[in-house]
Amino acid sequence: MEITKDNEIILYGENGEETKLNILFYYTNEQRGKDYYFLYRSESPDEIFVLSCADGEHLEECDEEELDEADQVLSAYEEDPTIAEARK
Repeated sequence: MEITKDNEIILYGENGEETKLNILFYYTNEQRGKDYYFLYRSESPDEIFVLSCADGEHLEECDEEELDEADQVLSAYEEDPTIAEARK
């Protein structure tokens, strides 16, 4: 995993293939010791998904509890008037 200055994250597959994803935002849950990345593909920006990272190098799928929390965080993000204004 590599994070670029362009707010992209590059994932490397087993065979060295690269997958570029855009980072919408991320947050840290200190209790779990994990970062949660809200990601999307350039070709489908409305399809947001979240992956977690505990070691700063490897992304993994979230469990049900983490997904519920991420859904709440995303809702708060989307409803924040400051963020809405910044998107204009």
